[in-house]
Amino acid sequence: MKRMYKFKDRHYYKTRKRLEHAEKWIQGFLATERQIAISDRVTQSMAAEAPITFKLAQLVMLPTILLSYLKKYLVWQSFKKCKKEIQLLRKELEQYE
Repeated sequence: MKRMYKFKDRHYYKTRKRLEHAEKWIQGFLATERQIAISDRVTQSMAAEAPITFKLAQLVMLPTILLSYLKKYLVWQSFKKCKKEIQLLRKELEQYE
C-alpha cells in the first residue's frame, strides 16, 4: 500500500531525525573499528617480539578474549541492523518526496 503525503507532518521529522542519528552512529562505529584495527596490529607486532610471553598472556586472558569476540560479533550484528534500518527509513522518507 503506497501512501501519498501532501505535507510533511510530525512523522516525517521524527523519521528524519532517526535517520540522521543512525547515520551518525554508523560513522562513529566505522571510526571506532579503524582504531580497533590499529590496536590489533600493535598487539600482533608485540606478539612477534615476545611470542612466549604473548602466548602465556593469551592463555591467562582466554575468558576475556572470548568475551571480546562475542562482543564484536554482537556489535557487528547491531551494525547490520542499523544499515537495514537506514534503508527502510530512506524508503519511508521517499513517500514524502
